[in-house]
Amino acid sequence: MEKHLIYIITDSNRAYLEVGYCTDMNLRLSEITTASSAFFGRSPKLSNVVYLEEFSSKEHAAARQQQLQCFTRMQREKLIRLKNPNWLNLHSMSNNITNKKVVVYA
Repeated sequence: MEKHLIYIITDSNRAYLEVGYCTDMNLRLSEITTASSAFFGRSPKLSNVVYLEEFSSKEHAAARQQQLQCFTRMQREKLIRLKNPNWLNLHSMSNNITNKKVVVYA
């Protein structure tokens, strides 16, 4: 069964929050980095996946994507903080690409 993912991706400064849909996160991240470097030289480097939702059907995923795209920035930030309060890169954590120490300031 194919999984359908809804994600929110941001740059290192958290200036941009983009909502997207994919079935393969690795492929999608490589597409994003290739497109942003090729077409937009000065565009933000979207590389931190800070929110993920998995769906079993494409229709549910598309409906959720549409809903999240209509959210304001404050609503998106609140949603991210509920599941990922430190805004960690969920993609690198799931793939164990990097083993960085995380410092949390409260």
